Amino acid sequence: MTHDTVPVAHRELERGNGVALWRQIQAVLEHDLRSGYVAAGEKLPTERQLAQRFGVNRHTVRQALAELARKELIVVEQGRGAFARRDKLDYALARRVRFSENLLRQSRIPSERLLGSDKVQAGRRAAEALQVLPATMLLRLRTVGNADGRPLCCTTHYFPYGRFAGFAAVYGQLHSVTAAFRALGVADYVRTSTRITSRMPDAAEVRALGLARQTPVLVVESVNADGAGTPVEYGVCVWAADRIQFVIDAA
Repeated sequence: MTHDTVPVAHRELERGNGVALWRQIQAVLEHDLRSGYVAAGEKLPTERQLAQRFGVNRHTVRQALAELARKELIVVEQGRGAFARRDKLDYALARRVRFSENLLRQSRIPSERLLGSDKVQAGRRAAEALQVLPATMLLRLRTVGNADGRPLCCTTHYFPYGRFAGFAAVYGQLHSVTAAFRALGVADYVRTSTRITSRMPDAAEVRALGLARQTPVLVVESVNADGAGTPVEYGVCVWAADRIQFVIDAA
């Protein structure tokens, strides 16, 4: 917390004045958020701590936090708590899309984590994207991308198995799709198509991204091709919509 302003979080609530207790708590916390006493990205006290501070039950605190979330002053992350909202990251979608470069340009620390890999038959969409026959064997990777240790996206990647059978092992060492491609002989690749939709997250995405269930996600389907124009990756990336905004580079 910064200390150039005076917090009002310890102010006594006025009971019986006609204003609901949760609204009074919401007003107190909103003052601290807007005044800068609670810094952007800083974690708020837990529901239990707030309930003790204000002398109310946790349900009353939960109502106040829900209103702050509705006003987009805080972000509630499942299993992690509530955080003062900070500006969304700009993520450039252009001819070359690189996760680490996008984050490093904004002084954020990128990291990637492998959730799992397996060998699957190409479904219709993956087959069309990779220009292979249906039921062609593909390597499937599931990964999570983070900024400063905070999850931003979870991605399911599909690669032609015959060409990239060793991709999972290389990625497991390098933790970067770009670096793994380079190690396997693909010096450069470019984005050939991008489709963006939105929806509510499923249970697995809620867990992987630490989302509140009511937080929408942005879904980016993409195809990347090598220098010869041959598709090398079909990806379905699910982004936490409250943490990212896309910038389209038409060049």
